[in-house]
Amino acid sequence: MTFGFTDLGKEGSLLGLVIGSSPKVIDNDNPPQDNDTAWHLEDFYRYQINDNISINPGILVVINPEHEEDNDTITVGIVRIIFLF
Repeated sequence: MTFGFTDLGKEGSLLGLVIGSSPKVIDNDNPPQDNDTAWHLEDFYRYQINDNISINPGILVVINPEHEEDNDTITVGIVRIIFLF
């Protein structure tokens, strides 16, 4: 699921939120079987500097990595610079 809010703060900018889950095994005759659900959350903001360059900071969070609730949550900071030619 993706949400986006355009022109937030400056024309051409974008605030976005992505929520999803990776594929998992829910029914299998032989182990392994994934009993828990991993969630992928990403929040980002694309700041449009000019027509060709934008900076896109964000944060990525994975809850229950590898579909295992005993695993620690993973949090990653992201900075992308996008060049369009």
